[in-house]
Amino acid sequence: MIRTKSNQRAFTIIEIMVTVGILVLIAAGVSTIFTSVADTVNTGRRVAELNRYAAQLERVMRTDFENMTRDGFLVITHQYAPGDDPMNGFNDRDVQLSPADSSDQNNNNDPGRPRRVDEIMFFARGDFETSRRTIAPGMVARSSEAAIYYGHGQKRRPDLERSTDPTLGSQQANLFFNPFVNDNNIRFNVASGMNQAGLGTQSTDGGFNPNQYASDWALLRHVTLLVKPQTSGQDLPDELFGYTRIGPQRALLEDSPRQVALQPAARSIFNSLSQTGFDNLPDTTGGFVTPKWFGDRNIQVGGPIALPSYTDPAMRSSGIVDIVTDDLSRIRSMLYGIAGSTDIAFDEPTDYWARSNPNRIRTPMDISYDEFASVFWEDPALSPSPSGSSNVALPLTGASSPQFTNVRAWMIDALPSIWEFSTIDEPTQLSRIRYEDVPTRLLFAANAFGNPSDDNTKRLRTYAEANQEMLGSAVFVPKCTEFIVEWSFGFIDPSITSPADPRYKQMRWHGLERWIDSNNDGFIVTTGNGVDAGEDQIVATYYDKRTTVADDPAAELIVGRAGGDTPDTEIATFGYPDEFGNEWPWPKYIRITMSIADPNDLNIEETFQMVFEIPDASVN
Repeated sequence: MIRTKSNQRAFTIIEIMVTVGILVLIAAGVSTIFTSVADTVNTGRRVAELNRYAAQLERVMRTDFENMTRDGFLVITHQYAPGDDPMNGFNDRDVQLSPADSSDQNNNNDPGRPRRVDEIMFFARGDFETSRRTIAPGMVARSSEAAIYYGHGQKRRPDLERSTDPTLGSQQANLFFNPFVNDNNIRFNVASGMNQAGLGTQSTDGGFNPNQYASDWALLRHVTLLVKPQTSGQDLPDELFGYTRIGPQRALLEDSPRQVALQPAARSIFNSLSQTGFDNLPDTTGGFVTPKWFGDRNIQVGGPIALPSYTDPAMRSSGIVDIVTDDLSRIRSMLYGIAGSTDIAFDEPTDYWARSNPNRIRTPMDISYDEFASVFWEDPALSPSPSGSSNVALPLTGASSPQFTNVRAWMIDALPSIWEFSTIDEPTQLSRIRYEDVPTRLLFAANAFGNPSDDNTKRLRTYAEANQEMLGSAVFVPKCTEFIVEWSFGFIDPSITSPADPRYKQMRWHGLERWIDSNNDGFIVTTGNGVDAGEDQIVATYYDKRTTVADDPAAELIVGRAGGDTPDTEIATFGYPDEFGNEWPWPKYIRITMSIADPNDLNIEETFQMVFEIPDASVN
């Protein structure tokens, strides 16, 4: 047997270790490449989805702006979320995106950044329908006129406070779980002077504020239908919850100033004129002799009814009312007629609504709509009256007239959010429209409103469920972390002649002064002129002729403001020409800037900008 000697040998340990190390490096490199590709793909997908989402939002908004009519008025509030920090004396405006947000855009050692929460409301013509559940087949509130509002909503704090109002009844004792039309959503703490449910604020009483972080906010699109109640001949169901259309009960099913298609309605677009008065006379037929709403908690049939002096108003700020029994022509007559009153005691919103105690769930009104209407429409010799509009003149001399100042105050009072002001230059927002991410009472116990088989119990439950559903109906953009509205007359500044200036041949946009991080260093520095190299850029300015100056006819025409030379709030109002033919200038363009948090990563937000042209007056 012949043996041969083999020259083969095994790998040494060192060689194996070197080989393994090389393989590890290769694997790491390949992993990094694939991770980078995956991240890029995911980022691209997320951006594409957000872009498609933004395009859908723009289509809705563009349609609304194209349908705007100058037979109504336009109100824009420019404001920062309060962002009050109790540890810093309520002076801090920074708001965190989420609890994990440690950014410091202002480099002031406070996390978060200032966030704008502007509002805009205007009137439009089109085909509009209520968002409320249909109570009876075929009875749906529709209108060709509406007030359209965009702005952040305000969720209600989930406190368990029970009302002491005996008329609410046990099932209505908690307005968090059982929303009702009379709720104005004002949750102020008088001791701190702070809205305990304010956007970006920390509660001072240890309670939870669902609106503290910007990623929890939502932008609302609230459409208020302007509907005149139908008169005789309205088609009604034969029977509904035990009530019949034959006999005295028919009046409870028909439209009224407080009810359209069996849905609650506000008496007026103006919050201060939305309360109904009763004449305190019981009706022996078992029905109301005064305006009513079928969903009222105190409806009784079958005998005399002891009625209160006033019944609570239906408030759009409740989040469950989207109908007003008014129209554009009456709104204009009332706006100028009230403001032009020769009786100084009845020409301002606060003359009709006593708001001295904002800590109350509901605030009493001094004068009901019925009392006001009996003077305004029925006795023109008294004031206020439609004839008062002849006293309203636009301030063409550079000084604002008291009547014109009141016109602007009433415009602000028409917002679905609740505003208060001691003067037109010091507005304070008391509340926003209520909304909830989910209904606060998903399931009602079978006997929550009494005997389940009782017709009245079924009625109460049906309306309670409709109210619950309405709480989320106006949500337009969930997780909207900022909403900025700016306006422009379409002019450029002719004094800027250098092409190196970023403002060269750019339209001038107005609102609160706004800067952007144009040098991409992660901070916004508002010093300098916003033009020189390396500086952050200013992209919107205060309307520079907003104060009384002799050479500007529109000096007091455009804005009310608060906060001195650098206000936190500024309100722009645009309305009708006066009775003498003097024109009220309107903007030509509206610019919307909004930021949206990524639902998959709350520490990421994308910003979009849209520009809309305002229809010319000749279009209306």
